[in-house]
Amino acid sequence: MRDKLLTIENLKTHFFSDDGIVPAVDGVNITIKKGETVGIVGESGCGKSVTSLSVMRLLKDTPGRVVGGSIQFKGKDLLSLSDREMRNIRGNEIAMIFQEPMTSLNPVLTIGRQIKEAVGLHLGLEGKKAHEHVIEMLKLVGIPRAEEIVNEYPHQLSGGMRQRVMIAMAMSCKPKLLIADEPTTALDVTIQAQILELMKKLSAEEETAIMLITHDLGVVAEMCDRVVVMYAGKVVEEADIYELFENPKHPYTKGLLQSIPKLREKKNRLGSIPGTVPNPLERPPGCKFAPRCSEVFDLCREVEPELLPVGADHQCRCLLYQRDLVKEA
Repeated sequence: MRDKLLTIENLKTHFFSDDGIVPAVDGVNITIKKGETVGIVGESGCGKSVTSLSVMRLLKDTPGRVVGGSIQFKGKDLLSLSDREMRNIRGNEIAMIFQEPMTSLNPVLTIGRQIKEAVGLHLGLEGKKAHEHVIEMLKLVGIPRAEEIVNEYPHQLSGGMRQRVMIAMAMSCKPKLLIADEPTTALDVTIQAQILELMKKLSAEEETAIMLITHDLGVVAEMCDRVVVMYAGKVVEEADIYELFENPKHPYTKGLLQSIPKLREKKNRLGSIPGTVPNPLERPPGCKFAPRCSEVFDLCREVEPELLPVGADHQCRCLLYQRDLVKEA
């Protein structure tokens, strides 16, 4: 058994606006072990990215605020740390690859200077040693002409190259946990495959755990050990990667899997999930997926199901598997 590295318990992150309170993350529980890759999947607006930003404590200048729960990293409660203590962990022990590298990289600083800031702050490297370390990291992520790229600016690089720079920056201090938020979005499939292979290689070599946030189940199948499926701010299913693909339980997970193209299928029509994610200010009572569910029954619209075991290392939030609760009602 690998040691627990990150434990998120009953995390609640709300956004406060003039229109009301938005429960973007509503009681989420996630555990990541050392060296493990866990995929967080779901449609846009389900709370995946807000969960990661809560872990990194990067909601300070937004209307969002963690209002409940705990985030334990190597036994430390990240929510109770001072800003200075959190800065020592952020970028050092926990690093993040953001969704769009062009907006994450500083356009007026060279690639080398941006990576040197991280290694100088956390590793204490300066001058020639820092420069050599930056070049070594750029070569590690497969960037050609690293000695020249180190002096170039983000706008001079392609999207794939910028994403590699982001990975080099994130891995430069050899973090224990890497949070990757849609790391291959907007990249062509060839570059996407290279980036994923690179992340797998770095994870294996450095025993880095990865929280991979994506909506692409193909990427999940390629990368992950376990999968957490989120919907409307809650975890609706969690299982081992093979178990989830072979034996999905929640109707939402089944819908996501049916929307994946299959080369051997005679029919070319893809499955789809009707409707849209509910307005976070007007979420329905009972099961939040009920208005879109093909297996809905009356009680689903009244009772909020719990996330309960449905097998070995498999949990699901659905009344279809909570017959005792249905009978009692």
